[in-house]
Amino acid sequence: MFKEIATLIILIQMAGCFLLSKEGGNHTACSSRILTGDKVRQCAVNDGTRMLLEQRNAEWGWGERSEAEAIIALHLANDAWFSKKDPTSYISVKQMNLDLLSAISNNIALTNPAWGHGKLAHYVLGLTATCQDPRNFYGHNLIDKLQNHLNVSSQHFHSNKFAYALVVLALCNANSTVDAAYLKDISTSPGIYTFGVDEAAMVYLAYACVNDAAYSTQSKAALEYILQKRDSKGLYGNEYSTALAVQAIFASNNKSLESLSDAGISFMSNSIDRTNNPHKSMLLSVLPALAKKSYIDVGRTPCMSDIIVTTPPSSKVFLIKITVINNVSGHFNRVWSVSLNEGQTLYNALQNLQAADSSFSFTSTTTTYGQLIRSVCGMDALTINRQYWQMLDSNDTPLSTASDRFFPTDGSSFTLKLTKW
Repeated sequence: MFKEIATLIILIQMAGCFLLSKEGGNHTACSSRILTGDKVRQCAVNDGTRMLLEQRNAEWGWGERSEAEAIIALHLANDAWFSKKDPTSYISVKQMNLDLLSAISNNIALTNPAWGHGKLAHYVLGLTATCQDPRNFYGHNLIDKLQNHLNVSSQHFHSNKFAYALVVLALCNANSTVDAAYLKDISTSPGIYTFGVDEAAMVYLAYACVNDAAYSTQSKAALEYILQKRDSKGLYGNEYSTALAVQAIFASNNKSLESLSDAGISFMSNSIDRTNNPHKSMLLSVLPALAKKSYIDVGRTPCMSDIIVTTPPSSKVFLIKITVINNVSGHFNRVWSVSLNEGQTLYNALQNLQAADSSFSFTSTTTTYGQLIRSVCGMDALTINRQYWQMLDSNDTPLSTASDRFFPTDGSSFTLKLTKW
């Protein structure tokens, strides 16, 4: 155990200097743009994600017993956030692991109130979100520990259905069999919730995850209670309660209810101050809801190791045009054509071109927002000189998303321009 902790501490210390230099670059705040419609929400997600990352401490985490909630929020805001190839996310996940290992070294069953009253459920969700097996966490079966908590601390959980439902939700997301007794206990009196909207929302999320028709009455009662608490402004209480209510609405997969989240999303978007960072706890609560996700989505995003990428034989193949311009020195301007399979991204097109033509090359870095182009044809984007690679469409309009999230169409053209900000 102590060897495992020591190894993680060394890893964090070794990565520190590199991470400081990498994350010290310029960030463009969304407040500098004129925003309309859903772009306000998207911008709030981006700003909130950036702010949460900037609130990491010297150990690249968010503080004792807060690590997992931050990892969950970042994962739901952007399910491509975590990558073992990206030290800025990898080291924070390792800090979450270190936090949990340290607690296990002090109390192997984690039955103390700090961990045994529901907190371990967040860490099981955090491990699930980052493709780690909670049944074999450095030799520890956290699922067994979590189920044991329901027995050891039964009095606590029966008086706190919010925490009880969170544990059930974590078990469900980890693909563990959820005992029928747990499903009965989390809502013994449908329509009556000691902790109001917050409790009703967590109970509903637990039932929505398990998706057992035998508990449809309890599930419907929880959702109806939430909707009845919607006030004249379209909110469900403060940011925290509204965030959980919005999670429940999107977890229902009922398109006709989604408009009932509009006011709440606007309220939460406005709560993410563009100049003064909001409190960490508020970001942890609102980011999943702003991304129109819920805690049940933690277990629904496949891990990269589980994904087998194949190209169907019938996929349409087409050509696109890629132009590279050095707008800083003006000494480079060249055009290539590259083939692309329907359904592939612009990033895939760059990879295809690099493999097919030795005169073209590029490098990139995985970031929270997708692949960031670092160099093209040997020309580096130098932050110190305020240079970056801009991606434009055929109308010279900057792309609204990263290259690995943009899907070209037949005959489209793109420009990679080295320019200054």
